[in-house]
Amino acid sequence: MSQLHIFLICTAVGVAAGPVYDLFDCLRRPFGWKWLRFITDFLFCLAFAGLYLCCAVFLSFPALRGYHIAGCLLGFFLYLKSFHKIVAFFSERVYNRRKHPRKGKRWTKERLQLQK
Repeated sequence: MSQLHIFLICTAVGVAAGPVYDLFDCLRRPFGWKWLRFITDFLFCLAFAGLYLCCAVFLSFPALRGYHIAGCLLGFFLYLKSFHKIVAFFSERVYNRRKHPRKGKRWTKERLQLQK
């Protein structure tokens, strides 16, 4: 397997780590505690390393090289600049709906009284 192929696979691993990051972000978002952010970031780093390690063992990569790390970081950066914006938009909508379920243009008693 050539270095270019391995670099592209590592980039794909970085992109695949993006949803894992969003999952950990959803776990910590409702609370906002700094220590919980530290713990979830640490768990994400372990999950990212485990994802890379499984891919490297399964595909028989040579020893860890700098371009492996660069590919993984590039893929994660590409995820954050593209797909993450779409996922963040929908997760924000779900979060706001859960937090304010009755907010909207529904007819309430106060609105009906104001119209009279």
